[in-house]
Amino acid sequence: MVGIAGKSKACLDCKRRRVKCDFTAPLCLRCAKAGIRCRGYERPTIWVNRTPAQPDTTALAAIARVRPPRGSCASSRWLHSLCQMRLQLSGAAYDITQVRAQALILLQDIYLPQPHVMEDSGDPTPFSWPKAVCGMTGPSDALDHALLALCAIQVRLSGETSISYDETVRLYNHALGKVIHDLGSNNDETLAAIVVLSTCELFVFSTDQSWRAHAQGISELLRHRGVPDVPSASWRSLCVRLCVICAIARRCSLSLAPQRWRELIGPAQSSASFPRLLDIVAEVPAIMEETHQLLSGGLPQGDFRAHDYSEMLLQNFHKLHDWRQCYQNKVESGSFSYPVLSRLVNPADDAYPDKLFPFSLKFRSITDAVTWVFCSTIMLQILEAVSRLDMLDAKRSHLSLSDAAVQGSIVLASIESYADDLARKLCQSLEYCFGIENGTFGPQGTCSTQWALQDYFRHRGLRRECEWCENIKDMKGPASRCGIDLMRLGYG
Repeated sequence: MVGIAGKSKACLDCKRRRVKCDFTAPLCLRCAKAGIRCRGYERPTIWVNRTPAQPDTTALAAIARVRPPRGSCASSRWLHSLCQMRLQLSGAAYDITQVRAQALILLQDIYLPQPHVMEDSGDPTPFSWPKAVCGMTGPSDALDHALLALCAIQVRLSGETSISYDETVRLYNHALGKVIHDLGSNNDETLAAIVVLSTCELFVFSTDQSWRAHAQGISELLRHRGVPDVPSASWRSLCVRLCVICAIARRCSLSLAPQRWRELIGPAQSSASFPRLLDIVAEVPAIMEETHQLLSGGLPQGDFRAHDYSEMLLQNFHKLHDWRQCYQNKVESGSFSYPVLSRLVNPADDAYPDKLFPFSLKFRSITDAVTWVFCSTIMLQILEAVSRLDMLDAKRSHLSLSDAAVQGSIVLASIESYADDLARKLCQSLEYCFGIENGTFGPQGTCSTQWALQDYFRHRGLRRECEWCENIKDMKGPASRCGIDLMRLGYG
């Protein structure tokens, strides 16, 4: 029985918390899900070490010496876990389960939102991949060293000064070498290692050159992979993350056809699920690539003119709009999002008497926030492309959104006005994503959005909005994860 000395076989932390242990060795998964660093099942031996020079040493004094101080900060725990991972990986043989369990606990503490959103629903979420990756059981030095690099980066982002930027880059490069060595194996663990390294790059590198290379490599690995008859939750979570990596890699068409992504991810159980959103998103990059070739003069206008691309883009816009509306309608009571006073300070506002965005948007959860932001970002990119195409075709100078994209009875006068409103709402949504309770995943979820907003405001000639977006990384405010310099997609 839990909590009764000598009777329970539960791990030490489940005994302490008086909860049912799942008895997973060497570390309890219940503790991992709760964000607790499991201490295992055996009490460590504590040596009293009474000597002639120290005759008064007692057992209580020895226990007090090894017990962590009450005020010990979380970063000390994270640093200790990281050192344990490095020590194990430096050996010829190590416990795979233990290393990955330690990685999951550390990622839950820093990277993932609090409280932990480890949903067990039928469809994957934007952040169900860490659990899937750390739950893999196949041996892979590449995956374990990639997890070590990601954990080191997260500990550094937490403010731990003993880990330098150069050290995290060395760990990344070491893991990358192992991934390159394992590419021929084309197993799930190799794909997982690429997912982890791609996440590392968002926090380490300033441009997306390596990100685009990974997107191409992922596509080649998946091109000839067999698809399980019944894809597991872990496999689907992994494929969802792989699809996101490929989808936001600049304005390039996906190397894998949308139908292939549907086969890999499997059917969505809900029409408002994240996989269903990706099903729509997968159709967009190819059209966007041709659109921007046309805008840059790389395609002849001929019979297939600008308005033809506009029609195709708007069809996808309506699909995204309908999906977003379906997702928002899941809210049974209250509002999906609502305005609150902004508490973050953007340095770009210093030269003006008022804040550009005095209000920010608050969401029900970080799941809703990053999903809405991801979908709305792609919608904004589509509208910007359509607006620019409109300038090429005088016959379409009064192009407007159809009633399918109208909420309620409000008639949208033009694409430009709708896009301006959407861009400002995206700016207002960033503050919620940067909340400290949302881990480093929150800011990461805005990476492509920051790039898209700068691109949009630059083409619109809105100087102040451009300055505001360029200074997002320098924003400051209470209880926030500001100061994280993310990769700039579309540069380099």
